[in-house]
Amino acid sequence: MKTEINSMRRPTLKVADHGLITAYAFGRSVGIRTSGWFKKLAAGGHTPETLTPHPKGGPDQSYLSADDITQFHKRFMTPATMEQKFGQHRKILLGKLRAAVVETFAPNGEDFGPVYLRNEVEEILE
Repeated sequence: MKTEINSMRRPTLKVADHGLITAYAFGRSVGIRTSGWFKKLAAGGHTPETLTPHPKGGPDQSYLSADDITQFHKRFMTPATMEQKFGQHRKILLGKLRAAVVETFAPNGEDFGPVYLRNEVEEILE
């Protein structure tokens, strides 16, 4: 019977929810869907992250607390966050940045995707 089969299943371990979201979910919320981009940004020491143990014993997982998110937004902007703040389509905003020769955040030539330093973006777009 189905109930007998289900009873043989190992119990799943749940991560305690302390108001954390996954780095992947945060990336989607700021318009970046590239896997691993935030982990790479945090590993370089450019933004904080909260590491929690994997519920099944795997490698630590990257999560963001409300404070981590605040710190990210203080330093960086993405096309999606620019669109929200300035109320124009991202293509118009990115065109203005290209015209002003504002480059994406890429220290030592590393590619973190469409992430810009907030102070450079606001200087041009405000």
